[in-house]
Amino acid sequence: MVVNPSDDGMTPTDEERIEPPTTLAGWRHFIDRDAATFQLASVRSWEVMDDRVRNSYNERRIDYHSELQVVRTSTVNEVAHQRRLLTLLNRRKHGARRGLIISGERTTGKTTALRQLGRLHELRTRQRYPDSRRVPSSTSPPRPRDHPANSPSS
Repeated sequence: MVVNPSDDGMTPTDEERIEPPTTLAGWRHFIDRDAATFQLASVRSWEVMDDRVRNSYNERRIDYHSELQVVRTSTVNEVAHQRRLLTLLNRRKHGARRGLIISGERTTGKTTALRQLGRLHELRTRQRYPDSRRVPSSTSPPRPRDHPANSPSS
């Protein structure tokens, strides 16, 4: 059975889709969005909900949990602190500037920390230059030739 995405009520339309933060539109949405909030219903409220209201409530609850809110861990706080120090040290620098290396095992929050670093930096830059339409950029060195991700799969 083929379902028209706009008719099933579950699939987001093009206007509702959120671009990934690797695009300018997605990044701006990531920066500008407010933290998601959700008010749990009381047991009594839950018990008196009819199926339609309960389904709507559950959809909002699932949307909230799918946002995966960032928790300010010690790693995120340390990266933010180091970014602030580097920004201050590099402010009037000409030529080579100090950089930041974030390394660690998989699933330890490196990407999350970097996104939060970028978010904090952009928010601070917007405060400092409110009328500017600056475009964020980031650079990473290329992978070494012998990196496992560069080898053909067997």
